Amino acid sequence: MLDGIVLANIISELRKEILGGRIEKIYQPEKEELMLVIRNNRKNKKLLLSSNSQYPRIVLSDQVKNQVDTPPMFCMFLRKHISGAKILNISQPNFERIVNIELEVKDDLGDISTKILILEIMGRHSNLILTIKEEDKLRVLDSIKHISYDKSKVRPILPNYEYVYPPNQNKLNPLDVNKEQFAIAVSSQEGPIFKRIYQAFSGLSPLIASEICLKAEVDSNSSFISLEEMDKLHEVFDNVINHVKLDTFLPVFYETADGTPVDYYSFELTIMSEYNKLYIGSISEVIEKFTHGKNQKYTISQKTSDIKKLILNFLDRTIRKQAIQNEALKQSEDSENYKIYGELITAYSYNIKKGDKSFVANNYYSENQDEVLIPLDPAKTPIENAQNYFKKYTKLKRTFVAAKEQLEIIKEDLAYLQSVLMSLDILENESDIVELRQELIEMGYLKRKQKDPKKKVKNQAPYMKFRTSSGLDMYVGKNNYQNDELTMKFAKANDMWFHIKAGPGSHVIVKVPNGYELTKEDLYEGSMIAAYFSSGKNSSHVEIDYTTRKNIKKVPGAKPGMVLYYNFKSVTVTPTQKEMEKLVK
Repeated sequence: MLDGIVLANIISELRKEILGGRIEKIYQPEKEELMLVIRNNRKNKKLLLSSNSQYPRIVLSDQVKNQVDTPPMFCMFLRKHISGAKILNISQPNFERIVNIELEVKDDLGDISTKILILEIMGRHSNLILTIKEEDKLRVLDSIKHISYDKSKVRPILPNYEYVYPPNQNKLNPLDVNKEQFAIAVSSQEGPIFKRIYQAFSGLSPLIASEICLKAEVDSNSSFISLEEMDKLHEVFDNVINHVKLDTFLPVFYETADGTPVDYYSFELTIMSEYNKLYIGSISEVIEKFTHGKNQKYTISQKTSDIKKLILNFLDRTIRKQAIQNEALKQSEDSENYKIYGELITAYSYNIKKGDKSFVANNYYSENQDEVLIPLDPAKTPIENAQNYFKKYTKLKRTFVAAKEQLEIIKEDLAYLQSVLMSLDILENESDIVELRQELIEMGYLKRKQKDPKKKVKNQAPYMKFRTSSGLDMYVGKNNYQNDELTMKFAKANDMWFHIKAGPGSHVIVKVPNGYELTKEDLYEGSMIAAYFSSGKNSSHVEIDYTTRKNIKKVPGAKPGMVLYYNFKSVTVTPTQKEMEKLVK
């Protein structure tokens, strides 16, 4: 929960690590993210500033970010204006979720100016703005998001406009409040007590407001506060704010028993006592541990939303085709009866007259030679009726064969489309997305756009890589092309291959050194990886097949990622986040 207290923790950390440093490099890896490489005390530090609507943040980061070939305009603008700038100060105005990075900038003529890079952390209204100090005002030079009058008449953010801080809704700065002011501020609000607290003071979240009530032993949902309760609330409130004033932070990461991240904070919270807690020295590390995977997934989801919509449409269309062919198959089940009708009419034609509407005959094709009633067209002769039934039989027989063939094709199409849908959840970078688009273009599901590369783009990190507890390398394909490459070209004959038994999933290869025999633990961990990166990720008792690479064949003409395998064994596992984190990526 990145509130004012956590942000104060971050600023404290940044002051220790980068204050006085100089900006060496500037990148814009994503549309709403900025990466500054800062040189300080003979070390390089990477500062990530994100105005992402889902996960806005400012942290020191070790994550490797993509560097685009053509930097966006805002990145180029910043390179021109703040490259080489010295960091003079990092502050948090009025304890809001706003960070001011004050920079000393020297231009080509040697003139010095003060520019302030401002990160506003406000959910979907988050923004990153470069301003210049002019006397007692700030003027906007540019921003990562332009906010025009049609979006905000109160506070437009455009080049050359005066910068105005967001309205603080008459909230008080919790760092400057005494006991009497606290009581007046809380009493002047309406609603439950916890809500009054975070509405009265800047930078406080519902989480920390609920924590204050819990530690003060006050009902957070009550709307009545006694004088004694108010005293208790202020005492706990004061202790919380002292963490900021005295810089006594101890970042905590909370997770469930199975390792699923729940939340984080700058110190231990009683309200989170039911969860496992990890103490991590750096608040940046805590936030990146909690946020990186989610933010990466959100970014990939945004960039592949058109692919997902397309694949879901194709899936829906293919399922409807399957229903039509199944219906055709069901109708063609009567074809043998029509053949028998034709044979019986031919055999008993001497007993049938033109004009008869039906005919009863002993069915000598059945075991008990049951009587069968055969409908007739009275306008036709017996032989014409027989020929009519033979034609129906021939037509339905053709339909049966065609439907069977179509259902096999549809089955393969469904498996392929489901595998593409699954792979959208495990793509990691821009190269993975480009590679998947190329795959879908070649398979005929996407049309090639003018900007799409005609040649296959070389992915510098084509597979996910893990290591077993015994030190063996494991590789995971992130799309069907990678699955084919990984299994059919990268893997050696004695390497072990893993895949979910029924359903779409990544191909997993465990590299086996010559003379080495896989242990039960190796097989378990390989199966765990295969289950985690499959449609069974959120299931229990997922069945995984494994065999050596030499037992796998690619059928000519089969879709990417589709293989046949034999001489395999199976194991059942339950994939969990905690088990996954035991494996080194």
